[in-house]
Amino acid sequence: MAQDRNGYALTTNDDAADAYNSGLDKLLSANAGAAVDFERAIAADPDYAPAYAALARERQIVGDRARAKSAIAAAREKASKFSEREAGLLACLSLVLDGKGAEALAAIQAHMKEFPRDALALSPVCGVFGIYGFSGRAGRDTELRAYLDTLEVGFGDDWWFLVQHGFARIETGDAAGGAAKVDRAMELFPREANGAHIRAHAHYEMGESQTGYAALTEWIKPYPRDALMYCHLDWHRALWALDLGKADDAWAIYRASVAPGALWGPSLNVATDAASFLLRAEFAGAKRDRQEWKRVADYIRAEFPRAGIAFVDVHALLAASMAGDEDGFIERKSGLRGPAVDMVAGLGEAFRAYAKGDYRSAAAYLAPLLATHERIGGSRAQRDLLEQLYAQALRHAGRDADAEAYEKSRRR
Repeated sequence: MAQDRNGYALTTNDDAADAYNSGLDKLLSANAGAAVDFERAIAADPDYAPAYAALARERQIVGDRARAKSAIAAAREKASKFSEREAGLLACLSLVLDGKGAEALAAIQAHMKEFPRDALALSPVCGVFGIYGFSGRAGRDTELRAYLDTLEVGFGDDWWFLVQHGFARIETGDAAGGAAKVDRAMELFPREANGAHIRAHAHYEMGESQTGYAALTEWIKPYPRDALMYCHLDWHRALWALDLGKADDAWAIYRASVAPGALWGPSLNVATDAASFLLRAEFAGAKRDRQEWKRVADYIRAEFPRAGIAFVDVHALLAASMAGDEDGFIERKSGLRGPAVDMVAGLGEAFRAYAKGDYRSAAAYLAPLLATHERIGGSRAQRDLLEQLYAQALRHAGRDADAEAYEKSRRR
């Protein structure tokens, strides 16, 4: 009987299994072509529900909500003659696709006790945009790392798990230990785009701007521009270019890959990375361009018309503030919902005050939120924006000594 990449039986024919496994590797490594492979698997076995479920997950990740919904519905219709593991996988992914985070987490944890190497089932849990990442809880990074620690023995030298476990270590302060895991994964699978991405986070956390910029610039050369991670990898490159004093290069990367409409990318990445770059560019000395900020604010409104994803809502409020779009700000803030709504609302007020030049108020709004800003989701590297904003607000308010003391405390 055919097996998947982790050694579990697949109740389908060899042609469908080959296509399914090819799609899994592409999905888990953020390489192009996963959807094509899953569709090939479906063509080879139109009744194979896991292929539909995997396709649904891939569509969800790239932000194609309509096709994700259609694919998971097809998976449910086909679910009748499969193994216990495949049935459990389908149940887990169904809950994920339905947006039932708490129920999905419980189901995945139960499933992993029985099938401790099921990478596709575990994948929605991992990363800063996963179930833990968007839980809205303080301490969610530590929780994720602790959970992945319990699965380490089962996965062994699996390149995908090494990358995810490495990321969890990086996000909890062990950049060197996490980097070692990612480096091992990249030895096993050098074209692992998530590995290249997470290695960039390790470089960032260790202050290796030049090394990180050079390594990622080289790695990305053969990576397709329409692949999942390209736009976000270039966001990392653009930030390093700013840090290295290469402002022209940073803006060229932004305009080619990060700005709305420049390049296809998951809408969540485009929305948040574009806003993040513009503010960091201001910190680096760029003059505020309200039209560019409005472009980003309009993109977020079009792609995420309703509030509900804290990390997106934070950047929506930032973009509206910097664009001077008071109506857009009020509309977004009035619709806030979710477990981190208090923090998102407070950050919004800080952004609005900063944009208006009321730096004392901006600092006052930010100060009580910084200790638990992981609640909004995103990575340490992404949320550093808030810490940098606080230091900038202090300086603009004439509190240089406080800003210097705060920055020293961050570097410890």
